[in-house]
Amino acid sequence: MDLASLVLMGFQDDLALAFGDTAGWLIGHLILLGALALAVVAVRERDHIINHSGFDRSTILDALVVVSLTLVQYVLFTSTFGFDSAASMALAAVSSISIRWHIRVLG
Repeated sequence: MDLASLVLMGFQDDLALAFGDTAGWLIGHLILLGALALAVVAVRERDHIINHSGFDRSTILDALVVVSLTLVQYVLFTSTFGFDSAASMALAAVSSISIRWHIRVLG
């Protein structure tokens, strides 16, 4: 089963081309395993991370809202308006940061 191809998509194909099928498969799955392990550690140690990272809950929530808004706008720009992927990501990021500024500063 090639789970890495489903998750990493084209990047897994690049890994297979660069390292061969077997090594590319192994590296792709190691990347997935590492990401899963990092997510598990982050969830288990979330209180420690939040309390000692210098970020408070409102900052983390603000960042999550900006990232979510960026993803929603990216999908909107690529699927509805047919913009290029790079242009959509740049426009979505700038728009999200601008919306955040308007809400936080202008109230």
